[in-house]
Amino acid sequence: MKIMPFRRFEVSYQVAVRKRPINVLASLFTTMNLYLGTMSIFASIGLEFEKAAYCIMGAILFDALDGTVARLTKSTSEFGKELDSLCDMVSFGVAPGVLVFMLYLPAGFHLPVSARTESIVSGTGSYMAIVYVICAALRLARFNTYQTEKRDFFVGLPSPAAGGMLAAFVLFLQYYEPSLENHELGSFAFIALGPAAVILALLMVSSVRYPKDRLKSFILAPRHAFLVLGITAFAIVLVHWAVSRHPSIILFPLGLIYVISGIAYTLYINFVPAETRLKEEDQSEVSETEAAPEPVKIGERR
Repeated sequence: MKIMPFRRFEVSYQVAVRKRPINVLASLFTTMNLYLGTMSIFASIGLEFEKAAYCIMGAILFDALDGTVARLTKSTSEFGKELDSLCDMVSFGVAPGVLVFMLYLPAGFHLPVSARTESIVSGTGSYMAIVYVICAALRLARFNTYQTEKRDFFVGLPSPAAGGMLAAFVLFLQYYEPSLENHELGSFAFIALGPAAVILALLMVSSVRYPKDRLKSFILAPRHAFLVLGITAFAIVLVHWAVSRHPSIILFPLGLIYVISGIAYTLYINFVPAETRLKEEDQSEVSETEAAPEPVKIGERR
């Protein structure tokens, strides 16, 4: 019995995938991502909300490092992708959900719970936490299935951004409402935290586009370099002032700007005609070419 060509190709592809080397350094960073996500869950259960939020922030850092190392060494593998997705589910799905759930528990909570406590829990934090965790899982599954090869943009708010935004919001609320340190939600925190988690969850499964390569090009190769440097100098002073008081003062606004940027970018794509957008890009490229000085040959005088 002869083996069909497509069957032979499938077998060879599976063997190649199995034999593709695993990037140990990138996987180590991914594991640190999982570790910090787990520590965030433990901290939330222990009512250490600030520590839980900072652990999520640290997980974002290691999540960015593992992808950077894999791309620089050109050693991406299926194992690394699956491990990264599983770790992201814990750090940016379950950990923020547990954080929201524990924040909405009444002060003095202890097991076994009373009937009143059960009714309060079932009516507030648990619903919003469940919605957030499920949407994070759907976001990661959709990315792994349909969007892995897309380079220009993310469809839906990335789960690390959603988890980081929620953690930054908790730090922001804790700074302006010290009652969180006593495990008591203030009036504004009670009204704002849960709906914020639901909004972030819906953005993760939405069709809102968040730029990817364009954001990198803006940072690494901006069109107006001197203007960007001037803005950066002002931003450094602002960040220094904010961090000297409390990191949440700058972390929350930065996260909010990123969340809004995707919505604005999607509106721009949907409402501005494609011809107009192409003309604007062409004009910017032409202006850059005209502004660039001509190369001077060796021995040539100006």
